[in-house]
Amino acid sequence: MNVIISNQKTTELQGLSIDIIKTEQGEFSVEEIVTKYQNFFYQRMILDITALKDYKDIKTLQKLSVSLDVNKIILLLDDSEEVSSPEFLSQLISIGIYNFTKNIEGVMYLYNHPNTYRDVAQYHQ
Repeated sequence: MNVIISNQKTTELQGLSIDIIKTEQGEFSVEEIVTKYQNFFYQRMILDITALKDYKDIKTLQKLSVSLDVNKIILLLDDSEEVSSPEFLSQLISIGIYNFTKNIEGVMYLYNHPNTYRDVAQYHQ
């Protein structure tokens, strides 16, 4: 069973053909997400990055990576310049987040074939 946390990409994420145990919509602080899901059993969490307050600050994502198992998280990125930059992607990899994509097809791919460092090493600077 899976968790979907969405904001701007809600419509796209509703069409996923996976088993869902919980869905949340809106904008949340990292602390709120960690509190709700730190002891919650789920197979994967599909997280629309826009659902995180201050998501353009890598420290926000670092708090998430310290508190939750990032191997279970699939991060759906937005199209903003900051998030699409090679520096931001490299920082994601540095904090251990390897499963990120910009589209629904990528979410389904990562759901079935999670990335390892080797898969994303070319983005690491």
